[in-house]
Amino acid sequence: MREMVYNWFDRRLGLSSLSKTLLDEPIPGGPSFVYVFGSALLFLFTIQVVTGFSLMAYYSPGADQAWESTRYIMEEVDYGWLILSLHAWGGSAMIMIVIFHVLQVFTWSAYKSPRELVWVMGIFLLVVLNFMVFSGYVLPWDQRSYFAMGIALELLDKAPIIGDGLARFLKGGATSGVLSLNRFFTVHAMLLPALLAIGAGIHLFLMRRVGPAGSIKASGKVSEEDTESFFYPGQVTKDLIFAGILLVVLIIGASLFPAEVVEKASAEASDYNPRPEWYFIWLFQLLRLPFFIGEIGEFIGGIVVPALLLGFLISVPFIDRNPERHPRRRLVAMSIMALFVIGFITLTVMGLLEVGE
Repeated sequence: MREMVYNWFDRRLGLSSLSKTLLDEPIPGGPSFVYVFGSALLFLFTIQVVTGFSLMAYYSPGADQAWESTRYIMEEVDYGWLILSLHAWGGSAMIMIVIFHVLQVFTWSAYKSPRELVWVMGIFLLVVLNFMVFSGYVLPWDQRSYFAMGIALELLDKAPIIGDGLARFLKGGATSGVLSLNRFFTVHAMLLPALLAIGAGIHLFLMRRVGPAGSIKASGKVSEEDTESFFYPGQVTKDLIFAGILLVVLIIGASLFPAEVVEKASAEASDYNPRPEWYFIWLFQLLRLPFFIGEIGEFIGGIVVPALLLGFLISVPFIDRNPERHPRRRLVAMSIMALFVIGFITLTVMGLLEVGE
């Protein structure tokens, strides 16, 4: 009976060919835990969608109700604190995993021909993800949210051409308030998840069209008869194991260090010292360096430096003409990556030490 039902749907939907396309993908070097980052990001995005929809059942984006509804979720809703904390931890985990994924692809030079578009779409997803976690950071409408929004809109206003108009649109008035929060909520809950889902779909499509590059140890094409090197079941099993480990870590982290909601947003609390999340501390600390103080310095540090960094990342596949893939034979590229990593870690540690004072 089950086979009859499957065959009926298979004749109409082509389930067999779809299954072959999705699961029978040869993996250079065979299944490995070093390939789990892409699937891990998809798993974390699913967690964000599920927890996000659960929170939307209780959250109100109005400036007068946002803080109260967030406190209600934390204190009154059954396991609401856990759902909100999982959502917050999930966002941090996505940022961390995507950083590892980008560094891995760069180290393996898997962005080279014919995978340039796969890399470019990945950088687009990285940018969208940063905007999504930041817009979510604003929604509790506590003091951290209010001052983070103010700083972000002030920086955005300095961007040439579209900055002023976009900042005024997001602010929705002379000061941040009801319209600001509604627009950030719309961007966070509707626009950015849609962009992430569409972008991830294109990213996967492009990767399947050109095939995975594999690690630097993997060489040559995989035979279609070598089923041990297919995505299913070997790689799927490893992806599921890693997803299970991630879920356990998120639940433990959310339980031991639940999300925190501080005082309600107020423009009168001018002495409040804003503390960004760890993934934005590098930029926060950069803007506190003497060279970037002042209006021109803020423009350079807050707009020019991130724009140059983004431009460099997008252009990497087109300027790196070294045919070698091994890191030892790509000293210039690996040195540049090392400088970026050292700079990010240094600025983050400096910022964390200042926050802890």
